Amino acid sequence: MVNDYKKRVKTPSKKKTLSQINLALRVFIWLSLGISGVLITFCAAAYIINSQIFLIREIEIKGNANVEKDEVLTLLDVDEGSNILSWDVKVARNRLQKHPWVKNIIVSRSFAPASLSVTIEEHKPTATLILKDKPYLISEDAQVFISAREEDAFGLIIQASKFESSGAEEELHEILKDSMRAVSMVEAKGLKIRDLIIESGGLVHIRLQGGITLVIFGEMTPKKIDMAMKTIKEINPPAGTIMDLTSEDKIVLRNRGGHGSEG
Repeated sequence: MVNDYKKRVKTPSKKKTLSQINLALRVFIWLSLGISGVLITFCAAAYIINSQIFLIREIEIKGNANVEKDEVLTLLDVDEGSNILSWDVKVARNRLQKHPWVKNIIVSRSFAPASLSVTIEEHKPTATLILKDKPYLISEDAQVFISAREEDAFGLIIQASKFESSGAEEELHEILKDSMRAVSMVEAKGLKIRDLIIESGGLVHIRLQGGITLVIFGEMTPKKIDMAMKTIKEINPPAGTIMDLTSEDKIVLRNRGGHGSEG
């Protein structure tokens, strides 16, 4: 009876022991596979970085007239011998896109063999803006895109030395857009323009080569240009005549002295 009260020692079952061994083996196998995967990835990355296959052999740059090739390569941060896979094309494109002459850019890569093609679309200067006695070039979409030297003045001269903006950059851009559209409409009628003057508040003087000045505020409409052409044909105003087209329904004529009449 005494033996019935002795402490019994529990022995682990063989089934539980085998289960623990299997779990340990599975953990070891998955750990080994994970380490192997990391090593393989590391070795593959090292191979790609150092492999001659992915080194750029040729770089073609097209469309650049005002941006030097060396400047393009510097902004792209790439050269022959660079690794085409490790090179960040998005960051490079954004950096080159900020160049004032660059309007648009297309970058394409080829991997067999490793090569790079860069096509640049530059702004096309159409006029020169004189703002605060400093010249700036204006693009085909009426954007002031770069400062210029006096000897680099291009196309139509737009004088805005006395222009005072309300503070919004978009204001000048809208005035320039309206002015350039007006220039196109006037030239389409066969009239030759000498230059433009933008006054404070956005009043625009289109000075023709014959000495006549067309004054507009805002958009030049077909009706306004037709009224101006009809007046020029009918009365042949002398040089020094100012034709006020700020109204849509009438035209006001005056000379340089300020005297005028309505038509």
